[in-house]
Amino acid sequence: MSAFDLERECIMTERKSPAEKIDTICLKGMVIYPHLQGIFGERYCSSNRIVVLKDTPSEIKVAVPEQSLPCIDEIRKVLPRQKRLDFQLGDQLEIEQVFIRGYDPFDLSHSR
Repeated sequence: MSAFDLERECIMTERKSPAEKIDTICLKGMVIYPHLQGIFGERYCSSNRIVVLKDTPSEIKVAVPEQSLPCIDEIRKVLPRQKRLDFQLGDQLEIEQVFIRGYDPFDLSHSR
């Protein structure tokens, strides 16, 4: 193996996927708030499995599974420039559980 090949191999192993640079979040016990999901549209959030966690005047915090990372660019395009998008990586199964709890068709998980 030449020095060039060795250097190239080291560079290749140092590269990480974009998902490895994102903070992860635990979503166990988390519930969906429709008024927060409405920021991007409930249908859009549901189809891309986006959970909006917080909305302040300066930032929006969301949790997304790894498969939904490409839609982050779409979201950034529609946000006002003064608002920052803070996204965190959530586990696929935990996000599914959040949607199941949040959109219970029989309204069993909500107290009256």
